[in-house]
Amino acid sequence: MKFSSLLVAAGTLAAAVSSHAMTPEPDVLVSSTGQHLVVNLPQTRVFLYQDGTLVNSYPVAVGKMVTNTPTGNYAITGIYRNPVWHVPKSIQEEMARAGKPVQTTVAAGPDNPLGPVFIRFGESKLGLGFHGTNQPASVPGFRSHGCVRLRSENALALADWVDIGAAVTISYQTTLLSEDSAGELWLHAYRDSYKKDDLVPQLLAETLLNWQQENQRPIHGKRVDQAFRERNGKPVCLSCSSTQNNRITGTLNVVRWLSPPQEIIEEQLDELPQLDSNSARAPRSAQFKQKSA
Repeated sequence: MKFSSLLVAAGTLAAAVSSHAMTPEPDVLVSSTGQHLVVNLPQTRVFLYQDGTLVNSYPVAVGKMVTNTPTGNYAITGIYRNPVWHVPKSIQEEMARAGKPVQTTVAAGPDNPLGPVFIRFGESKLGLGFHGTNQPASVPGFRSHGCVRLRSENALALADWVDIGAAVTISYQTTLLSEDSAGELWLHAYRDSYKKDDLVPQLLAETLLNWQQENQRPIHGKRVDQAFRERNGKPVCLSCSSTQNNRITGTLNVVRWLSPPQEIIEEQLDELPQLDSNSARAPRSAQFKQKSA
C-alpha cells in the first residue's frame, strides 16, 4: 500500500539526514514511578527510565531470527557479578556441529560470553537477562540466543544503576513517530528482522492524516514510501518543506500511535510484574545457572 495515495500530500523523496541524529524513544507505556527498562528489538537499544523520565540508553544485541528475544513485561529478578556460564545443551550441539570443542561451563573471566555481570529478568527458567560480552564488536545486532547483550562497560553501569524488581518491557516496534522541539514530524522505519509484519498501514495513515489536520501542515507521503523502501532507521522529516539539510531541533518527543488509549494506560501499568518477597531479596552476587547467551 502506498502511503502517498492515502495522504493529501506532495513533495519529493526524502534524503537521508545525519545518522548521528537523536535516537527516538519507543512508543511504550512507561511507569511514572520507579525504574523501567524498555528494549525495542528493531532498534537494538535499551532505554532506562527513572520515574517516567529517560535517563540513559545503550546499544544492545538481541536474539537471532531463530532464537528471538521474547516480547512482554518482566521484572529484574537477579544481579550476578562474575558469572559462570552453564552452557545450554542446544548451544553445546551448535559447538559440535561447528566442529568446535564442546564446553559445558565457562568460568568467570575474559573468555566468558556473559562478560562481567548477568542481570536476570523474568523467571529463572526462562534464562533471560542483560549481560556483558567478550565480543564487544557484536553489539549492536541480532546475534544472541535470546538474551540482551551489552558492551561490558555498559552492562556494569546498568548493574550499578538498576534494582531488583525494576520493570522490564521488551517491545517490537519497527515504526516510530516523533516531534522535535520545532514541531516537525519525524519517522524512523527499522528492518522487520523477525518478520512479524507489525505495521498496520491504515492506522499509520490515519495517524498522519490526523496530525496533518491538527497542525495544519502537509505531510509528504512520498517520503513515507521512501522510508519504508529503505527501512534503515534513519530519521525522515515528514513535515519539513524541503529535504535539504534537515536537522532534528532540540529533543524528540514520542507521537503516540501504538500505545493504548489514555483511559487504559493506568490499568496496564498496574499489571506490570511485581516480585514476591523472596525474589526481591535475591542477592546481587550469587552464582546461578544461565540457559542462554
